[in-house]
Amino acid sequence: MKEKFYKNWIILLIGVFFTYILFFNNISFEGDAQFIIFDFIIKTLGYIISLLCLVMSVKLRTKYLSLGWIFFSIYLFGDIINIVEYNIVNNWVIDVLFNTSLLFGMIFIAYGFVKAIIERENLLKEITYTAFNDSLTELPNRRDIEKNIQKALSNDKRFAILFVDLDKFKFINDSLGHSHGDDILKKVARRIKENIREEDYLARSGGDEFLIILNDIENENEIAQISKNIVRRFRKPFELEDTTVHITCSIGICLYPKDGDNMETLMKNADIAMHKTKEKQGNDYQFYNDNMHSHIKNKFDIAESLIIGIQKDEFVLHYQPKVDIITNQIIGVEALVRWNHTKKGMIYPNDFISIAEETGFIKTLDKHILKLACLQIRKWIYKGKNPINISVNISPKLLHEESFIPYLEDVFESTKIDPKYISIEIIETAAMEDKEYVYNVLNKLRSKGIKILLDDFGKGYSSLSYLKDLPIDKVKIDKLFVDEICFNNVNRTIMKAIIDMSKALNLKVLAEGVETVDQLNLLEELDCQSYQGYLYSKPVPVEKLEKMIYEDEKKGAIV
Repeated sequence: MKEKFYKNWIILLIGVFFTYILFFNNISFEGDAQFIIFDFIIKTLGYIISLLCLVMSVKLRTKYLSLGWIFFSIYLFGDIINIVEYNIVNNWVIDVLFNTSLLFGMIFIAYGFVKAIIERENLLKEITYTAFNDSLTELPNRRDIEKNIQKALSNDKRFAILFVDLDKFKFINDSLGHSHGDDILKKVARRIKENIREEDYLARSGGDEFLIILNDIENENEIAQISKNIVRRFRKPFELEDTTVHITCSIGICLYPKDGDNMETLMKNADIAMHKTKEKQGNDYQFYNDNMHSHIKNKFDIAESLIIGIQKDEFVLHYQPKVDIITNQIIGVEALVRWNHTKKGMIYPNDFISIAEETGFIKTLDKHILKLACLQIRKWIYKGKNPINISVNISPKLLHEESFIPYLEDVFESTKIDPKYISIEIIETAAMEDKEYVYNVLNKLRSKGIKILLDDFGKGYSSLSYLKDLPIDKVKIDKLFVDEICFNNVNRTIMKAIIDMSKALNLKVLAEGVETVDQLNLLEELDCQSYQGYLYSKPVPVEKLEKMIYEDEKKGAIV
């Protein structure tokens, strides 16, 4: 680009230099010398300006304007020659040539200007369209949303805002690829548009989120019916070129003026209602209410307080015993975190673990729990007691973090404990994500003497192949199976299959959530080795656990 620019200026300088030679080449002027010199100077300046215009039009790539300025420059150059009577060829030939150049120059310049104006207007339209429309779905985008909400507010009539978000769309993008994801978004846009009225407004607010403005709404039943139709239409699968995809959506609804009187409040409240729908497994719609805002505010307060809680050492561990079914003796414990908040008192995991996962704080919390467990083992050693194995639940996010094993090594080094006293519990979803990576991490942990437990087996997408492929030591069968084994033959058969398969692979089995003697007796019949649950003990503070261990130690029961 710079090279072309320099070439244009070289052309201009040559033209100016050539004119300079004409002027100072001992040419005699006839007639009124002062007038002729003035005319010469004016036309020379005009010639220079036309060359400048030529340079600019070439730089701007306006073809017709460039041609026009070329012809016009030729005409002015000829006029200058006529003034100084510098005969190159016969005068009539020069007159015809230069007058023709003037005609073509005016035509091309006029046409070039008109064409440039039209192109500029089209470009402005294209820029405006791009600025306010989504290129993929051809729907209005977020900038246009703001304009239309302000327009709806200025009308001062009741309207509703619907936030529509696709459920688990990231999974589709990751598994099928972004091209298939884009195809689905286009089909989703068409499908939603088919289920709203002509006077309503539909836009893509970003990613897999869409926004609807339902104008002139008379009652909430009408809004509910439209939302219900959209949700119902998503039950029909989306047909792609090489596959069929089932996807659902979550809708959050807020009303003007009931739920807000300005754009920011309305958008925020519709978003809150949508996320509340997602919390209830999606595939539905919800209207905003004030309780939702209080819930979100509480979640925000908890998220903000989590890091302060660690800094103030507010998190403590309770321990649920793991018991041998034959001897009824404690063989280990599971560490379960509690938040002893300075103002709110004891907060249980159900009230903060999901928030920690949403914010990514779960990795920091898991590390802290591991450290607390190791410190507890060190305290038992200092007291001269035989430590008991503590198992700690590790989130998939921490398991997939490269710094996890180095951190664990640092904790063992600083607490001076043997890693054999720690067990790591992982859930099935952690095993499903990047199996090769997880396999390598678990192998490294086991090489240090750490036991690996597969937690909640049977709760998710259970596969017996995990028992064969993953380097684990024990399987924990989910409470859902245990709850029904006394009166559900299918569950009992599945439980038996898991136990037999585990034993064949030299894996130990532990049943979770045992609450009745009948369940315990049946587990013993099925040859299950250990259990934990309220039948033996709820999770207890360390002081109570130590009394339980001490009683068992007197009987020589700790294993």
